[in-house]
Amino acid sequence: MTAALLDEFKDAMAALAGGVCVVTALDADGNPRGYAATSVTSVSMRPPLLLVCQAKTSSSYELFSRCTHFGVNVLTAEQAELAALFATPGADRFGGTGFETGEHGTLLHPDALASVECRRRDTVDAGDHGLLLGEVCAVRTRPGDPLVYHGRRYQRVRPLLRR
Repeated sequence: MTAALLDEFKDAMAALAGGVCVVTALDADGNPRGYAATSVTSVSMRPPLLLVCQAKTSSSYELFSRCTHFGVNVLTAEQAELAALFATPGADRFGGTGFETGEHGTLLHPDALASVECRRRDTVDAGDHGLLLGEVCAVRTRPGDPLVYHGRRYQRVRPLLRR
């Protein structure tokens, strides 16, 4: 792939709006780990499965590719600072951020729009990323507006039509 084609591909992908999530797990010593993700999608309803993409260059890639459980926190429009913190390499991501332990041992944020606890079913090799496939164990939701990432920046969703 040429550099020009790669740049055009990056621009095309920046045109896609993605919900912003914080993905969490505990390492073998019980220390929290997490990262910001916009590539999260449902895969199946029966059984309920979701997919999260993670760069293999991430310092937590090995942990997530082998963990037993992980959490996905769908952030609200008011949580842009939390998203930026989890997108910053080397940051103290959990200090004072309010995460709590879910019923399956994952870390969930009480103010998230939705929190999904998953049992890791598989990790699939996909070029420079890994696809983390999880079977949903528990879900909690609350009303609110989602945080989205579009055009290489955090944004809010604005309704176009009233019903």
